[in-house]
Amino acid sequence: MKMLRLLSHCLLLLLASEAVAQKVRIADYYPSQPGTRWIYTPPPDKPDYISRIEKGETENTVWHYDATNAAKVLTFDKRKGLLYLGEIFNDRSKVVFEKPFYWFTGQVRRGDSLYATTPYRKYENDGRITAGTFTLSQKIVGFEDVTVSNGQIYRQCMRVDFNTHWTFADGRQAKSINVYYFAKGIGPVKASARFIIISPEGKELINRLVETDLKKFEPAL
Repeated sequence: MKMLRLLSHCLLLLLASEAVAQKVRIADYYPSQPGTRWIYTPPPDKPDYISRIEKGETENTVWHYDATNAAKVLTFDKRKGLLYLGEIFNDRSKVVFEKPFYWFTGQVRRGDSLYATTPYRKYENDGRITAGTFTLSQKIVGFEDVTVSNGQIYRQCMRVDFNTHWTFADGRQAKSINVYYFAKGIGPVKASARFIIISPEGKELINRLVETDLKKFEPAL
């Protein structure tokens, strides 16, 4: 019995030490300096996907543009983490979350999860202001080695699974199902994203899968 208790105690200590060892600073996995660029492998016969960080409208905000040329509006705090404020779409319309939330806390570990939902206001190009709801659910699955198309291996990348759901004023919905791998010191090196657009009548208008990986990383100067 004493041996069993000792083994159980050792197992708990091992699990606890592993959890502590996996705790990382999100700043090390998600560069947010303006001028940072990522160039990704495109589908056949398409131009490269380019993602970039630009300075936002205020001193503390940045815009993270993805391959669709839409941008997340973010504020980074080394202690609190990455605050998600809204989005700028490729037609230059803008979404402002009524309840911004920390997309990642300052330090994260395997198993951390997030569920956030917020009303938003969308500022259209014609001056209209519409409303809707944005929801994000997320889990940090673990740390894995990742090999990209050019053969480069990135060790112990942080795997993040997350889904998003938009409801729009006209009754449409937009969903995404995503798996991202973040390498230390670089950021996203591999991604899979399925985008789904649903009409007000519930008809699926778009169901598109995008899979890409990193060709070149350009850190901010």
